[in-house]
Amino acid sequence: MKRLLLVFAHPDDESFTAAGTIAKYRKAGWEVTLVCATHGEKGGAGPYAPVSSQKLGAIRQKELEEAAAVLGISHMILLDYKDGKLAKLEAGELEDILYKKMEETIPDCIITFDTTGVSNHPDHIKISYATTFAFQKYAAWVEDQLRLRSTITTDVLPKLYYACMPESVAAFLKKNKNIPTQSFGKPWTGTADKLVTTVIDISRFTGLKRKALLSHRSQQVDVQRFLSFAANPLAKHEYFILRMHGTTEVFMGKNDRVFNKL
Repeated sequence: MKRLLLVFAHPDDESFTAAGTIAKYRKAGWEVTLVCATHGEKGGAGPYAPVSSQKLGAIRQKELEEAAAVLGISHMILLDYKDGKLAKLEAGELEDILYKKMEETIPDCIITFDTTGVSNHPDHIKISYATTFAFQKYAAWVEDQLRLRSTITTDVLPKLYYACMPESVAAFLKKNKNIPTQSFGKPWTGTADKLVTTVIDISRFTGLKRKALLSHRSQQVDVQRFLSFAANPLAKHEYFILRMHGTTEVFMGKNDRVFNKL
C-alpha cells in the first residue's frame, strides 16, 4: 500500500490546500497520515466567539478530526506547538520531530506548503522549511536502506511536494476580491506559474472538499469566502511543486512537463 504524509501547521490547512488530492489518493488505495503542528488556537472563532484560546484549540481539534474522517485520513498526529510561534522554535527541534514521524510512517510521498506558505503565514513558512530539511534526511535514510538491499530505483524513492497557489490564480482571486492583496504584511503574490509541476484535477472530489471545509465551522469566514465564489479555480484543481525526488533537488522551468498525478 502506498503512503501519503501531509505536514501542515493548523487545522483547516489540509482542507484548503489539498482536500481533493487527499480524497483522490485515498480512493486509489493510499494510506494517508496527517501531521498538524498546532491546534490553531489563535485563529478566528466564528460562531464560538468569545472563547478562550484553550477552548478554541479543543474545538479546532474536533473540527480537524471531522474533516479527516470526511477525507479518509487514516492517522492524525497533533504536535501541540503554540499557534503563531513556530518560527521561534530552536533550529532543529521541529525538524527532528518531523524526521522521526517520517521514519515511523515510511511515506512514499509527502506534501507540505511551498516556501511562501501560500499566504505568507510565518507558521506555514516554518513548516515548509522544517519539512524540507527533515525530508532530505529521510530520503537519504531510505536510499541507504535500499542500497543495502540492492533495490534502489527511482520509482521507489520518496517524493516531496509543495502545495502552492500559482501567480495566475492569486491574481485572479485578488481581482475578484476573494483573497486580500496583502497578507501578513507582504503582497500576496503566489508562486511563479513556471514552477508548478503538478496540477491535480479534483473535480470529482469537489463535494468532499466542500464538506471537509465546512467541518471547520470556527473558520466560517474564510470557508464561506472560498466556497461562495463559484469560479474559484481551487475548487476544481490543486497545485503542487515537485521539490525533491529522493535526495535529488528538482528545479522546474517553463518547458518542463506538467503532471496530473503525484
